[in-house]
Amino acid sequence: MNYSKLSKKLFLSFSILGLLLNAEPSKSAEWEENPQIVSCTNGHPNMSDSAVGADHSKPFSIVSNAFNPHKACLHTPEGYKITLFNIGMCTSNPFNDNNDSANLTFTEENGCVWTMESVSGQEVDLAANLNKAISLPSSSTRPPSGTYKHFVIVMNPNIKLKGSYTTTDDTNGGTFYTKPASSSVDTEGEFDSSLSSSQFFTADFGDELGFNNRGECSYSYQRTISSGSNQGVIRAVLTNDSLETITTCSGVTKMVGTFKATTPLVIADDTNGLEIQFSITGAGLHVEGGGGGAEEGFTCSNPDPLICHPRASHDQPIYGYAGDFQPVFTKF
Repeated sequence: MNYSKLSKKLFLSFSILGLLLNAEPSKSAEWEENPQIVSCTNGHPNMSDSAVGADHSKPFSIVSNAFNPHKACLHTPEGYKITLFNIGMCTSNPFNDNNDSANLTFTEENGCVWTMESVSGQEVDLAANLNKAISLPSSSTRPPSGTYKHFVIVMNPNIKLKGSYTTTDDTNGGTFYTKPASSSVDTEGEFDSSLSSSQFFTADFGDELGFNNRGECSYSYQRTISSGSNQGVIRAVLTNDSLETITTCSGVTKMVGTFKATTPLVIADDTNGLEIQFSITGAGLHVEGGGGGAEEGFTCSNPDPLICHPRASHDQPIYGYAGDFQPVFTKF
């Protein structure tokens, strides 16, 4: 369905801390860039007005090469629950720039230090704390003064989220609410206009597809943020408890994301602490509609809902995925 591995499919768009069943690895060891998707705006009859990428004036982005392409945008969710284990930062890159299968090297040699640690993990609903600082367990060690350009997060490999999106078409539009996916879709979240409120669904990156929604295992993710005030490169991999990269998408227990910030964070001797805020506005919920066949020549007359959903020809919201979140550090 999708060009990218985004969608189920996150991952972590870190602002100042960006943060996120084959026997052989499923792809090359080079990092693969994921395409940009626009943030959702209101007042559209459907999702047909679209173009590839995000560098355009259209309200939706094309995210597949189907006969009738799937279209998407990133929206603000009403619920977005993650479980955090560690947050840290490094003066040097803890990932290999050219090899996405290399293990994380979070070491003193890389100038790395954890700023948050929790053995059991702490669940946080980012939507319930929208635009607010979040209290998290802190490390017993103060980060040494220095210039930190690489930021790391370790979290559970699934996200629980919910939300809604409204279109204005008099016949086929309305407010579409999320729910766990039914048999009419092959995704983990689905939009339904017959509901009166949104329901949580779980985007699970620890299954046999990893960051992919269909096809083969995808164990890594990369996205470049080239606009706005917090630019940089986001990378994420699936790992075990030892933070070793799992290239087969089997035995995944953690997800590790890094953000290489264009503008680094400078810790000075007079820095007393760091306050973290997570932003999911226009980013946390991937809304997707349209789609008409997996190959050129298929149209929405195909009776298989997994080939073409009944609502696809109207370009209304159908599929729900996890989108990005943006943590921001403030020094005090």
